[in-house]
Amino acid sequence: AGVEHVAVATPPAEELNPATLAAIEVAGADAVYQTGGAQAIAALAYGTETVAATDVVVGPGNRWVTAAKAAVRGDVEIDFLAGPSELLVVADDTADPELVAADMLAQAEHDTDASVVAVTDDEETARAIVDEIDRQIDDRERSEVIEGALESDASGVFLARSMSEAALFAEEYAAEHLAIVADEDEALLDRIDSAGSAFLGHYSPVAAGDYASGPNHVLPTGGQARLVGGLSVDTFLRSTTVQRISEAGLGELRETITTLARAEGLEAHAESVERRFSDDG
Repeated sequence: AGVEHVAVATPPAEELNPATLAAIEVAGADAVYQTGGAQAIAALAYGTETVAATDVVVGPGNRWVTAAKAAVRGDVEIDFLAGPSELLVVADDTADPELVAADMLAQAEHDTDASVVAVTDDEETARAIVDEIDRQIDDRERSEVIEGALESDASGVFLARSMSEAALFAEEYAAEHLAIVADEDEALLDRIDSAGSAFLGHYSPVAAGDYASGPNHVLPTGGQARLVGGLSVDTFLRSTTVQRISEAGLGELRETITTLARAEGLEAHAESVERRFSDDG
């Protein structure tokens, strides 16, 4: 994107995680600040004695980071206001309940506020997914966090009357992560316009998108996928339009411009064009 200055803020520690430092190096950052939370957002937005102000502040964080991004928006550009992680799995009777449950547990381990949902038109598949979640949860290291997420009203396994209804539910949900595990997965995706990132088939786990398959990990939540896409190179680009019009070309546009200008009551706009043809009589 041609960004000249890339700064990274990461929470202070006696020894920064080597994996974090490696990622920062690969990303090409030229400044690293040991600060996190809302204070990091403020420092990057407005600058301090030791932190250079930036034009764009992006990246995920907790509710305090999100609140800070909302406060600085307008003074700097941000990506969007991201909330807790979301996963919606749309599954038919060909889905493997064991794998669906594994993906749901993976997203639930982020945060007790995470929303993990599966919707299917097959009652047996729905029951099998619930059974698999119960079977696998105790083996997960972050089982307490997972349980907290699963117990919330934002998580559950739902039974639709048809896959068409499941697709309508997915469009309304506009999930951060949308997994479709169904025989007609591409046809279903064609009916769902709103999702942060979509994962099709048994071998496309959301964890692949988090770490290796290409999509950015920073994706819209809370229904914002109806309005905005995920963080990408486009976030750091801007466009400038340039016009060079010949005399003949302006002559072709003359009537259109002056008619619209006068219709808006902006006579000086029209005159600025007419004066260029004042010799026409």
